[in-house]
Amino acid sequence: MKNGNLETFLDTGWYTEAEIYYQGYVYWFEGDTDFETGVTEFYIDRWRAECEDGKLYREYRDESDQLVDYHRVYEEQGKDIDLLKKNFLIAPIFDGKTFWQVEKDLIWVEPGEPIVKK
Repeated sequence: MKNGNLETFLDTGWYTEAEIYYQGYVYWFEGDTDFETGVTEFYIDRWRAECEDGKLYREYRDESDQLVDYHRVYEEQGKDIDLLKKNFLIAPIFDGKTFWQVEKDLIWVEPGEPIVKK
């Protein structure tokens, strides 16, 4: 993983609003646990972006300020967070590849100014 610590990502980043850039897309990682039910929801959304400096990404937005090519690429719920993490790591989320297959090409990024398509 570039621009971030793999151990930190696997410890907390995969679940706490991390933004990862991979081959023209930002992947937004988010998790939430309902403490009354014990059920955790984990999902990943993806949208078109560019990252020229390896630190900040610029997302593409259309004329109505909507993210370009935005959609959910992964979602899972359960009471066992370790199992959710294990399932995420082996799921073919990144253009048909798993986290471990692309880990060295992933870039942990922060948002920059959007690019508005006209």
